[in-house]
Amino acid sequence: MPRGERPRCPFCGSTETELFSLFGQQLLTAQYYCNRCHTPFEYIKGDDVLEDAKAKLTSSEE
Repeated sequence: MPRGERPRCPFCGSTETELFSLFGQQLLTAQYYCNRCHTPFEYIKGDDVLEDAKAKLTSSEE
């Protein structure tokens, strides 16, 4: 996934997703939530996941 792009929902293909949890069922996955089809899904962690977590933390502090 290119930097700045959201993970694509495997169920509907939407990029209207948000980080739900840094930890999924496996240590190498994070949980995301699709705002279009309202389905949680797991995504393999990378630098992009850490950027999402930092942005979410920063926005919750404001």
